[in-house]
Amino acid sequence: MRPPRRGGPRQPGGAAGSSGLSSLAVEDAIYEALARADVDALMELWSDEEDTVCIHPSGTRLLGNAAIRRSWDLILSQGGLLIIRSQLQRVAAGTLAVHNLIETVEVVENGHKRSFHMACTNAYLHGGKGWRQVLHHAAPVDLEAQPPPGQSGHAPRLLH
Repeated sequence: MRPPRRGGPRQPGGAAGSSGLSSLAVEDAIYEALARADVDALMELWSDEEDTVCIHPSGTRLLGNAAIRRSWDLILSQGGLLIIRSQLQRVAAGTLAVHNLIETVEVVENGHKRSFHMACTNAYLHGGKGWRQVLHHAAPVDLEAQPPPGQSGHAPRLLH
């Protein structure tokens, strides 16, 4: 099992694009930009396509870069986000890579540290600028109610 990812050095994986970065490296750079509260760097890693989609936990569906940028401007106006990533599942074929993972967002409120867990899906499309994010969807998840990774929580079934 891989250790949780906090950003830092790039890890190999995914086909490198014309920008020289894999979808995994682009995802690392996105979470690094979130930690620095760097909206400009963050939005450089989103696709220029207007059909990009972002759904924040308990939020509305945001379409297009302008709406997505406004949301991150508001979220990051209070400072960077420490997000620990774990349980990455990755599917990649051709010009599309989909990453599903667990985000643990750590915040300090009134001097007390709190953690929130999110099930997250990030999708990346490879184009002229290399891999760029086209989808971010995060929703609260109760890890206590989840079976351990690799277990479905159901009795095995025989399929014919």
